[in-house]
Amino acid sequence: GVKVKRTIRDNINASYTLHDMSVCEFEILDNDIVMKTQSGIVEITPLCRQVEGYVEFHNVQWEFSYVYLLGVTGNVGTFTGEKLFLKDFIDKYKPFGFSVMDETYGYNMTKYCGYFISNGKFCECVIEIYHEGDMVFVAEK
Repeated sequence: GVKVKRTIRDNINASYTLHDMSVCEFEILDNDIVMKTQSGIVEITPLCRQVEGYVEFHNVQWEFSYVYLLGVTGNVGTFTGEKLFLKDFIDKYKPFGFSVMDETYGYNMTKYCGYFISNGKFCECVIEIYHEGDMVFVAEK
């Protein structure tokens, strides 16, 4: 028979989550981003508690980082939307709220899906941050 090699891709298991957190600010420091929520981050190790904190993204590649704003139509169906560079989104929408529903971690990429609201605009939203440096959860213990 044919010999095959099966390789399982390990899931990325972060020690913290932003699920159900509301992102309210992106602070740009050269090619780094500090992302702040209204109520910190959630530790998912055995204590499972909410702590004050924020997330840092280092060496962000701005030309490959995007935000997708999708018109709300329900769960499925056609939609209209807008694709922006992340930097343009940060400049354009202040203040804003972004409720995180899902987090996806890939190679040099962090993606958040959820719901966005700013100045009466409400829609589904996807934020893609391409970073060649580390993503760091900063918890204030």
